[in-house]
Amino acid sequence: MDVLVTGATGFAGRHLGALCASLGHTVHALVRPGREGAVGEGVVAHAASVTDAAAVAEVVRRVAPDRIVHLAGASSVGRSFADPAGTWEVNLGGTIALLEALRLHATDVPALVVTSGEIHGRVPLEDLPVTADTPLRPVSPYGASKAAADLAALQYRASYGVRAIRVRAFNHVGPGQDARFVLPNVARQIAAAELAGRDGVEVRVGNVETRRDFIDVRDMVRAYWLLLERGDPDAVYLACGGRSMPVRELVEGLAGIARIPVTVSSDPALRREGEQPDLYGSPERLRADTGWSPEIPIQTTLADTLDWWRERVAAGED
Repeated sequence: MDVLVTGATGFAGRHLGALCASLGHTVHALVRPGREGAVGEGVVAHAASVTDAAAVAEVVRRVAPDRIVHLAGASSVGRSFADPAGTWEVNLGGTIALLEALRLHATDVPALVVTSGEIHGRVPLEDLPVTADTPLRPVSPYGASKAAADLAALQYRASYGVRAIRVRAFNHVGPGQDARFVLPNVARQIAAAELAGRDGVEVRVGNVETRRDFIDVRDMVRAYWLLLERGDPDAVYLACGGRSMPVRELVEGLAGIARIPVTVSSDPALRREGEQPDLYGSPERLRADTGWSPEIPIQTTLADTLDWWRERVAAGED
């Protein structure tokens, strides 16, 4: 099949492209003009800004994909506070551009619209796990823009009959993630210190007691593909593991497989005020409709992440 992916050069997008290629499908990537060379090997690049509705519609018309996955968007909660307008433009505007393309040229094509567990905002601990019925109470420009994108997909489904399948992704980690996120940042610091031959390294992180629902990115993109194949466009799915773990556990896991001693310190300056102490979701609908469940142990995720950063730092790409 021909699979069109927005955000194909991003963290999850690259892993999704690799999965699709392994299944024998042709991956078409919608990329910003000038970024055509950033796509992976064997991926067909199509230059268009995701916020340019006419350009996105033309790519969809020309490619005539069998499946579509919408991953493009601003992905940082922290950065969204510094650039709320830009976050809204790409997260909501880009989603509407894609939905318009579906309305015009691909009404019957299964299209996965990926948002985030952040759209639920602060959830009382007694109300966990998050489900599809948990109210939307976003507390950041990122979360609010993703909530609006989720609602836009719902409206286009109701009004125009497009096969937009909504999935709210929780935290996913693994090789290839940007170093502005905590775990890849720790892995990068460890890899750089190892390469420099240092006797040890001190890594600074925010609140290590915060608990989140972490799964491997490769499990996440497998869930995306199964939803394209078996998902119900009239349902809402949560892609998550169903349990939370403290950030401390993951950071200590990286420290435990480092080649040098690692000291971890919590820096108050890196803490986010009013942060949700615990958050996890229920993957029951996803599991029931697709048979999916996470398969990759977190220890494998951490080892693969650190090895990826070792390779990147050694190649001078850090």
